[in-house]
Amino acid sequence: MAGTYGHELTNHQNSLGIYELSWHQAMQRLPRNRCLATGYSCRSQVKRIEGTGVRHPLQALLEIIG
Repeated sequence: MAGTYGHELTNHQNSLGIYELSWHQAMQRLPRNRCLATGYSCRSQVKRIEGTGVRHPLQALLEIIG
């Protein structure tokens, strides 16, 4: 969900439906530490729906290079 769309109460059901079509399968199939998202809204939506968040790619890179 781009911007605030997925955060707005009036769009909640549509947001869940779109999530089911896109992110949900990957989030169930992959280890959480392999799932990354650049956008704040994407990370927020994953955290809200799945209960745990995903990292920004720069956070993963920082972890690798220490």
